[in-house]
Amino acid sequence: MITVKRVRLTQTDNTVFLQAWELYGDAFPEEERRELDLQKQIINHANYHFDIVIVDEVFSGFILWWQFEGLRYIEHLATPIEYRGRGYGKTVVEQLISESHDDIILEVELPDCDSSKRRIDFYERLGFKLNTIDYKQLPMRKNGISPEMFLMTYPDELTAVKLSFFKKSFKRICYAPYFE
Repeated sequence: MITVKRVRLTQTDNTVFLQAWELYGDAFPEEERRELDLQKQIINHANYHFDIVIVDEVFSGFILWWQFEGLRYIEHLATPIEYRGRGYGKTVVEQLISESHDDIILEVELPDCDSSKRRIDFYERLGFKLNTIDYKQLPMRKNGISPEMFLMTYPDELTAVKLSFFKKSFKRICYAPYFE
């Protein structure tokens, strides 16, 4: 049996961060990623978790997430191509679910290509619900765009109250201090 563990990073000046940062650049389009200077500012935020995934002492991906009151927001999850399909991502998300009774929310691209559809299917198999309400992600970089996305939630569908709480929490904690 494999052992999948997460290790929280709080600094950007080490080799494993650089491995994760390279994967981050490869796995997500520019408009959905932070610039390195902004990442350096938030990595020590108490609510932010830059967790690398280690399997058998080898870097095998990352999950970047935020803790709000009663809600966890998964911002990014990725594994290198050579480790995909081995269940590492599934295990990491299941760990996050089992650690807390908090609801979980995440953003996914609109299902307009095979990779987006596979990503949605992946989360649905883990019990997430697809919420097809109009939603735009706040820009992840200065002068960035706001891509249209869907939200997925666990364990239940999104309510108007939860959506409002998420938007306010994200803007206040994750966004405003860095963009205003």
